Amino acid sequence: MSEATFKNALRFGQFLGASAYIITGGEPTEHPQFSEFCQYLDRFVKQSKTPGGFTVTSNGTWFPERSEEMIKLAKLQSYVGMQVYTNPKWYKDASFIIEHSKELSAIPKIILTTDEIRSMQDLGRAKTNEQAQKEIADNPHYMSCLNGHLLFKQTSPTRKLTGLDHTPGVMCKPCIDYKGNVHLSESCLCPSFGNVNDDYMLDIFNNLREAKPCCQCALGKKFLKSDNIKIVVARNLLGFKEEEK
Repeated sequence: MSEATFKNALRFGQFLGASAYIITGGEPTEHPQFSEFCQYLDRFVKQSKTPGGFTVTSNGTWFPERSEEMIKLAKLQSYVGMQVYTNPKWYKDASFIIEHSKELSAIPKIILTTDEIRSMQDLGRAKTNEQAQKEIADNPHYMSCLNGHLLFKQTSPTRKLTGLDHTPGVMCKPCIDYKGNVHLSESCLCPSFGNVNDDYMLDIFNNLREAKPCCQCALGKKFLKSDNIKIVVARNLLGFKEEEK
């Protein structure tokens, strides 16, 4: 992502009233302006009328050469933390990361996760990996549309306490790819609803608001088959026909 696209993406987030931002990838720390972008985002959030923060998702391949850089990152006021995920089945550097988990976890605001991801998606290498495709097929929590476990949820303490943040259908969030295209998810299945470099923000917003779920991912297919009364109402409001189930 270019610097201009990054700044336009943040402006669009501000237009939406977003309070939480996620820097992800690919591996975002490989971007030559990673630290510069984080510092800019920190200033951007602090100057915003809406209190908030940002997180980073990473595979940890920056360790240990860039540990000092991540220690400096932890001092940014709006930076909530970095989730480092690795697993021997999918990452070639996993054994090294796990072997040095104590040193890595000692870096402020680093959360290391090595457990199997419950919410998988078939993107990137997984699409051509036979073992990954089998696990995805057998995984009832699979969803193509996002990394649910990585979301920095924008919910109040009250909602968390009452469990309302688990309400079906709250997981779609705007995602802006490296070209500036705006999607409702991280999936390659999800179409673009506009581009932050080329289109008016209000037009993009209206396109997002009028979007109808494509239901091509596993979560969408569960949506079509669910008997949950709230989802049944949502299906009716969206105009899904009975035969589409």
